[in-house]
Amino acid sequence: MKLSDALLGGFFVLLGIAVLWLASQFPSFQGQPYGAALLPSILAVGFILCGAIMMLRELRLRRSAAGGAGPAFALVPDLREGGAPALFAVLGNILAQIWLSPMLGFLPVSVIGLSVLFLVLRLSAIKALLLALATTVVCWWLFVDLLRVPLPRGFLDGVL
Repeated sequence: MKLSDALLGGFFVLLGIAVLWLASQFPSFQGQPYGAALLPSILAVGFILCGAIMMLRELRLRRSAAGGAGPAFALVPDLREGGAPALFAVLGNILAQIWLSPMLGFLPVSVIGLSVLFLVLRLSAIKALLLALATTVVCWWLFVDLLRVPLPRGFLDGVL
């Protein structure tokens, strides 16, 4: 099922307003012109702008189309044409990260999960593996090295 872009855009506008309001209550840092609210506020403004663009574009397309109104809910064409395995591969990756990463570690679960997803999306085996490796390494670098977010190491705990 796919929500219309106008409805989804409205949701993002409301979400952005809520995040902006909540971020305005964050404390500021001593001696700095910005505080903890900076990043959430930037993201909130992005949500508001992108949501408004989605709403306006959908409404403009509805006006120009014959009949003028499209359904609020529709089945995504990919799911009607057999794209459900990709949906299940994404959900499987999410569940694997939740349940298997603490035991096996982020790196092997991500490489295997992304390889399966890319194979389901009809990439060749070599491209799928290379893209999964590159994506996993970039995510590891961004989260562990740059943002200092501890990702599960699993059986690689003494190695990395």
